[in-house]
Amino acid sequence: MKMGACSRVPRCLSRVPFATLIATVMFCAGVAIFLGSTQRAAASTLRIVDLLLPTVVTSGSRPRPRYGADEVRAGLVGGGVTMGVLGLALLVIACLATGPTRERLGWRARAGSRFCCAFLMGLAYLALLGWMALGACAALAATLCWLAGGMCSQMRDETACVDLRPFDFLLPITDETTQSQLVLCGGRRKEFCKDHIEGSTVLWALGAAASVLVVLSLVHHLMCLAANYAHIKDQQKMGDLQLLHDLQETEMAALGPASKDRF
Repeated sequence: MKMGACSRVPRCLSRVPFATLIATVMFCAGVAIFLGSTQRAAASTLRIVDLLLPTVVTSGSRPRPRYGADEVRAGLVGGGVTMGVLGLALLVIACLATGPTRERLGWRARAGSRFCCAFLMGLAYLALLGWMALGACAALAATLCWLAGGMCSQMRDETACVDLRPFDFLLPITDETTQSQLVLCGGRRKEFCKDHIEGSTVLWALGAAASVLVVLSLVHHLMCLAANYAHIKDQQKMGDLQLLHDLQETEMAALGPASKDRF
């Protein structure tokens, strides 16, 4: 029993795609950190917008709707579920294309295996581009919060006001009255600097770092998928060569020993 169990361990380990498993752990950790930090950072950013523009921004006579924390949370949950499904699909395909499992199933479904690898490579590449864009947005938000925090830290006098009018291009400013709301004094300054900006800077920076981790994991996944695709393709060629060799041996055996000696 011990010898049988010991002989099964290497065979079981040969079925485990360790490279893809490491990439999946990195992917899930990065997505979880990004969603957790971004959800809180986005909620804080929305409160900053409400602080700067307490009145509903209008476009003509029709009010422009604002997105709240619930909408942001729903979008992040949907994105997290989508990324979870993608990570699970990448791990399952890697398990099916590794070691003895590939030898058993890859030969029976060569076209399907190659199509699945190619399809997931395309999805992973699109996800890679999307996460690079998300990381750039998070880094930009962290930079803006850091600049605003620098303006707050320079104000030593408690009665001084923080002038955010240089950042008016980031907000839908319509008139001079709205621009005057970008000058924060007293309690509005304390709420902006202490309650929102300090925490948002760290959260957006953490989200940007998590997106870098996700990008690295997707690059790792692409490398593993490309290797599995090449292995399945090479296995197909080796199978064809083995089939030709078996046919040749069968024909030589049918011709008899004399014909075999002639060749």
